[in-house]
Amino acid sequence: MFRGPLIKALSKAGHEVYTISARSDYFDELRKLGAHPIELPMDRHGVGLFSNLKLFIGLYKCVKGLAPDIVHNFTHKPAIFGTLAAKLAGVKTIVITVTGLGTVFVNDGAKNKFVRAILLLHYAVVTRLAITTFFQNPDDQRLFESAGVTPPNKSVLTNGSGIDLTETILPTGACLERAREELSAELGTPLEDKRIVIFPARGVKEKGFFEYYQAAKRIHQRYPSSYVFLHVGLIDSSLSNSISGRDLGVHALDCGVTYLGFRRDIMNIVAASDIVCLPSYREGTPRSLIEALALGKVIVTTDAPGCRETVIPGENGYWCSPRDVSGLVDALLRVDDTMIDRSKTISRTLCEKKYDVDHLIELTEKAYFGADRHSEEQ
Repeated sequence: MFRGPLIKALSKAGHEVYTISARSDYFDELRKLGAHPIELPMDRHGVGLFSNLKLFIGLYKCVKGLAPDIVHNFTHKPAIFGTLAAKLAGVKTIVITVTGLGTVFVNDGAKNKFVRAILLLHYAVVTRLAITTFFQNPDDQRLFESAGVTPPNKSVLTNGSGIDLTETILPTGACLERAREELSAELGTPLEDKRIVIFPARGVKEKGFFEYYQAAKRIHQRYPSSYVFLHVGLIDSSLSNSISGRDLGVHALDCGVTYLGFRRDIMNIVAASDIVCLPSYREGTPRSLIEALALGKVIVTTDAPGCRETVIPGENGYWCSPRDVSGLVDALLRVDDTMIDRSKTISRTLCEKKYDVDHLIELTEKAYFGADRHSEEQ
């Protein structure tokens, strides 16, 4: 749960925290953290006028009824409609987090360019109503600032959603061995002397699904018994560009990838793996790669916004270009035992430096309460 540490910190400091979102399995966890979850139906991908108007009215009624001191909006629709609703409801402190720009900034074409222009126009309005706009990677921040969408004095870089490094510790050798043994038992195959690669993402084209599967197929053809390729993640049937369950099964069988579905124990599977691979076309900052850094893993990803920042090329992994299967194959094959061993320290150190959630909480509290008040609460 990406906002968990922030919610926990705010609740511990005595603040009342309410969350507004579509119904999810995380409501009980939110309550355990001290939050009060409110259910409001949201269609993340719908563009219909009626559904968006309904969302705006719902958000306004929630915010007006709660009369909060601060409203913090995440992702496109809440950032736009939530900010307008909060302003109309009289909220003085409004904060926005741009968690990524999505497929509309990945794919060209007349329709995408039109939607992109409209989205930026909306952001140009709401970021001026907010006191702070957080960005999860420097590319998105530069784009908004250079296009005149966000005033530089209201723009702050967070480097992702952060991770609690007191809870995500670097695994010991014994822990890694145990995780590998458990994975071997689940797969029903010995994993000694095999390099394990994991793709932790939804079955969506823009996550690099096809590139990963095709890279696995090519590597299996060259080294049929040296690699194990895993895929862990949901199939998002609400997206028109998602992979169906049947298609995924066909791809997995053809390419030699083991699809494990959605897993709550994904950290154990990552711990058992040698390489975390995410050939995405664009991200905010992917949680999966931050977690991979925390666990000291090699990362192979793209030289794309939100992805490139997690890799020191040649030290803890490699980049390839988006949509480049051959480049991805080369990057995966360049990873050797020395890099795998070295990354235990390099990746973890990079995570501690850039992605520790304590830094994100500090930035957020300063935006909420102001630097002076934040200092007093410390």
